[in-house]
Amino acid sequence: MNRKIWFWPIYILLLLGVTLAGTEFVASFLVPSWPARDLRPISAAALGENLSTTVFADSPWLVPHYNDWGVRDRQRSIERPADVRFRSVLVGDSFLEGYYNAAPISQLIEQRWAGEGHADAEAINLGIAATGPRQYYYRIKRVALTLKPDAIVIFVYAGNDFIQVSLDDFAMPALAEELPVPSILGTIAPRTDWLVSNRLGLSELGRNNKEIPGENELLADWAEQPTPELTARVAQHMKQYYYPKLSEATIGEILSRGGEPFRTALAQRKADHQTLAGWLISGIIDWETGTWPMPHDAQEADHMIDRTVVDQTLSWLVGAEELAKAHGARLFVALAPVGTVDPDYVAFWKPWPQYFSYSLSADARHKRLAAALRQRGMQVIDLREALDGVRGTYRLTDGHWTELGTQIVADRVARALLPSVVTSDKRERGD
Repeated sequence: MNRKIWFWPIYILLLLGVTLAGTEFVASFLVPSWPARDLRPISAAALGENLSTTVFADSPWLVPHYNDWGVRDRQRSIERPADVRFRSVLVGDSFLEGYYNAAPISQLIEQRWAGEGHADAEAINLGIAATGPRQYYYRIKRVALTLKPDAIVIFVYAGNDFIQVSLDDFAMPALAEELPVPSILGTIAPRTDWLVSNRLGLSELGRNNKEIPGENELLADWAEQPTPELTARVAQHMKQYYYPKLSEATIGEILSRGGEPFRTALAQRKADHQTLAGWLISGIIDWETGTWPMPHDAQEADHMIDRTVVDQTLSWLVGAEELAKAHGARLFVALAPVGTVDPDYVAFWKPWPQYFSYSLSADARHKRLAAALRQRGMQVIDLREALDGVRGTYRLTDGHWTELGTQIVADRVARALLPSVVTSDKRERGD
């Protein structure tokens, strides 16, 4: 009787084990090798195809290239090259990945160091779009520390990097999750987990945008039309796919505020490849028709912020610092502000005060986090100080850094890390 009771559980476990072993073997031919699978939820080839039909739909020749790790960087090695005296790793999201820019921040930093006689210093780019503090923490733990860096820089963007879960919160791991975030399947069969997350769109990248076939091509084509036709076409599209309960007249009124702001952005910022995107237009309509409490100025935004969210986000950065210290590396937190620091950006969004109110709230959280980090004695690179008041540093239609903004940020981060670079050189020479 006892044998019969135990037979089925043992049989099921064995069957599950064999199945997982088989799928893991098959998946090894289909998924990227490590560390690429722990860095990006889609392959670099798929990313390039996606960018060519979304961000660069009207100019696919601008699609950036990615290395074997699936990151926008030159080829790197896990082991530190013999001629490298200082190694830093940069961790962040699309601001760091820099697919809108001619060169990523990491490349600009290395160029600045080389120009000052420090060609033996590395700045490795581990920037992955549509990721946040949870991914940053585990990316450091599972990939960055494996590279044995002297310094790690986390880029935290005030616009969308504040999260409502603390590092210390206990939660049962998900069955499957975007790597490198832990999950049950990811622990047992990481290749299968990557494949499941990729196919089912479980990553933040897969959840963030509404999939409408041909949308980016349509928007790119309509952007070339006269303003009245552009507004009419986009209003019709938004009603059909996003807001069926709103009238085209209501949507059109929202889009046509301020005369021709989108036309101005698309015409004047060609060098920074300004585009229209469905998520952007949808967000404007959502906020401008919203009825929830919204701040009208910076002071009101500061009073309205949820300080718990700041503390929860802070917990992941403190945890990352503890990881870095345990491995002999210094952690720097580079705080990336929203476009409120750029007068051109503020002027552009003036016709949509409710949508812009989100930026006011994000900037208030930025300031709170900066103060909390400094209070804990952590190394802070507040990029708000470098960008504040400088015109033309933010792309108007999506809020990322322009070429000018990227250069300013790269220079600021390079200077912040330079003392560590110089110290490393002196230590190597025995000075």
